[in-house]
Amino acid sequence: MLVSALQIAGAAWEAGRMDLQFKPLDLPADEPAVVEFLSTNEWPFHAEPHLSSDTAAQVRVESDDITSFWICEGVTTVGLLRIMDLDDLEAGSPLFDLRVAEAHRGRRIGRRSVTWLTDYLFTTYPALHRIEATTRDDNVAMQSVFAHCGYRLEGRFVEAWTNADGSRSDALSYAILRHENYLPTNKSLG
Repeated sequence: MLVSALQIAGAAWEAGRMDLQFKPLDLPADEPAVVEFLSTNEWPFHAEPHLSSDTAAQVRVESDDITSFWICEGVTTVGLLRIMDLDDLEAGSPLFDLRVAEAHRGRRIGRRSVTWLTDYLFTTYPALHRIEATTRDDNVAMQSVFAHCGYRLEGRFVEAWTNADGSRSDALSYAILRHENYLPTNKSLG
């Protein structure tokens, strides 16, 4: 797929207006900030869209098989990225939880974050063969992020996602393989 001059110009403009940094959490010092971030934003495409402080404090952000990063733009925290299932990389694949603060959604932070995450995982873990991701079928923004970042739709699990109100949604499964990550189309717009 050829990258058009418009896409190249758009990528340069986007990169110039948003400089994201991915900073590892500093625990236990960051625990109050994690609780505040999770409990003061709404997460409409997660199982629990409204987290109380107590529930947010129970979200695992660090363990032997989980690592997490703040997504920052300058001094402003715009998101949280959790990477899970890191204990079985040779036979399995990690999953991730991307949360962008309400005030910063719609600014392509998801694209930049998934691009960074994919490069980070394949660079940091040489034995890693694939990365998996799941989203609800009504989360069109995340589906667009996956498509843009080269992730392939691998399956639809009908009514497999239980929502907070007891209703059910289809879950969509995406993945990318190591050798697919380095195709030029995956790096065109970050």
